[in-house]
Amino acid sequence: MRRPTLLIHIGLMILASVLIVLLALLWMNLFTRHGSSVEIPDIYGLPASEAEQLLDKAHLRYEVVDSVYTTDVPKGAVYDLTPKPGSRVKAGRIIFVTLNASYPRNGIIPSLIDVSERQARARLVSLGFENITPSYVAGAFDDLVMGVQLPNGQVLAPGTRVPLLTPLILLVSVSTRDSIPHGALQPYDSITGSGGYALPSDSTSHSLEPNDDESWM
Repeated sequence: MRRPTLLIHIGLMILASVLIVLLALLWMNLFTRHGSSVEIPDIYGLPASEAEQLLDKAHLRYEVVDSVYTTDVPKGAVYDLTPKPGSRVKAGRIIFVTLNASYPRNGIIPSLIDVSERQARARLVSLGFENITPSYVAGAFDDLVMGVQLPNGQVLAPGTRVPLLTPLILLVSVSTRDSIPHGALQPYDSITGSGGYALPSDSTSHSLEPNDDESWM
């Protein structure tokens, strides 16, 4: 009597193991949605509301991870997404979206007086400024920043908040004409105060404008 009972118990254990494996495989198939994929729609340039509708129809979720300011797409529209449009992903996947901001981001002009041009440029770039041009002006020493101004000559004091896309001019001191980097000389505009090798309008000494002074020989 014991042997049939033992065989029955072994058979039940094997059956239970098989059922457990089958249920596990079924659960994994449902959880991972094996074999099901959807194509990411092209939502580039669409308003956020329309992009959301298309993603919902594709059974995809999204998350706004960044914003930029550009004229390539309308304000508030989708500028970029990851993964890219046309990629096939599993349904329910989160798509990371970058939107175009309504207004350009601002940055604060730091104090750059008496630091080198390289250090000043690196500091501005780290803050998000990209359009930076040097203008070499007369000074007692070489390669020291004397100030920051706009192309129209307006001086920007430390702490001034301006859009990051604003063109900035670094006023960099040079003690002699020979100190100016090769090829950096540009015509100086006495009206706007921009351009090369001249002092700002509020300075009157040590001008580096071309003249017949023998000190330049």
